[in-house]
Amino acid sequence: MVTKVKGIVAAAMMSAVIASGLPQAASAQHVLKLAFAGNEGSPYDTFAKEFSKEIERLTNGAVKGRVFCCFKMGSEEETFKKLQLGTLDGTLIAQNNAGPFYPKIDLLVLPYIFQNYEHAVKVLDGPIGKKIWSDMPAKADVHLIKVFSIAFRHIYNTKTEIKSIDDFKRLKYRVPKNVVMIDTYKAFGNDPIPLPWGETLTATQTGTVDGGDLPVDIIYYQKFHEVAKHVALTGHFALAPPFFVADKFMKKLTPEQRDAIYMAADIAAAISRKQTVDDEEGLIKILKEKHGVKFTEPDKAPFIAAAAKVQEAFAKERGPDYLELVKEIQAAAK
Repeated sequence: MVTKVKGIVAAAMMSAVIASGLPQAASAQHVLKLAFAGNEGSPYDTFAKEFSKEIERLTNGAVKGRVFCCFKMGSEEETFKKLQLGTLDGTLIAQNNAGPFYPKIDLLVLPYIFQNYEHAVKVLDGPIGKKIWSDMPAKADVHLIKVFSIAFRHIYNTKTEIKSIDDFKRLKYRVPKNVVMIDTYKAFGNDPIPLPWGETLTATQTGTVDGGDLPVDIIYYQKFHEVAKHVALTGHFALAPPFFVADKFMKKLTPEQRDAIYMAADIAAAISRKQTVDDEEGLIKILKEKHGVKFTEPDKAPFIAAAAKVQEAFAKERGPDYLELVKEIQAAAK
């Protein structure tokens, strides 16, 4: 973990050095309206504020960020639609909520597609990631600028400890409205209830569902721990939320300003990724000791076996291009 954090910090320093040589644009000011659903203090909030600070610095004030948190611009799906329409400039959403608009990003939703944090970084920051979303501006009118946080989703619930896949099967779970995630739960032996993110906490509080899956930091920042006192550390999905910017906004900018968008995102992502890593280490202890949350570590083997079938069926259904990309992602773990 120490090596991981050092790598994040080194990436931020390198980006800052590169950015220092960027030409300073002096054109008319552009305001990038950036919306997200996460709470203040979360890695989403950290990224948005750091990005806004850096883009203003790098462009000498020609481009500024204006941040809207906490669902102020609508749900994650709604903010993505607004990017496509050009009525919003940027958003931070879970990759699974972009799947209905750009199906290739579902590759990043597949269960156990990433073996660990380092594997995810290698794919998301390297040529495989670019291959996955390179045609996104042409096909969805949106640019994927940077995956700004990487975490793994674990099962939380209000009812009981989960010590095995059989314990898992007995409960009612919320899943995002994403076909890969729905199919994964079915492969795990459950019939999940698809719900938008904005309805998830209320559904858990009222008993419409018994639980779902989220990274530890979101369980804490979104206050799921106040009602869900059981967490099983399965890590079956990665949460790798991207920073998306509307093609309409990018076309307003000079080449230097577009470069600055990517550089500012690199710097801000290094900081928000570090927060995510640090939070997972510390928040489990806080949730246990201060909030009475019980953590279990069920045998992952049955989950991984079921996940392999989901990956196989996905590649077969989507076609040879997807199959090749799945193989490239898997090979990157070696």
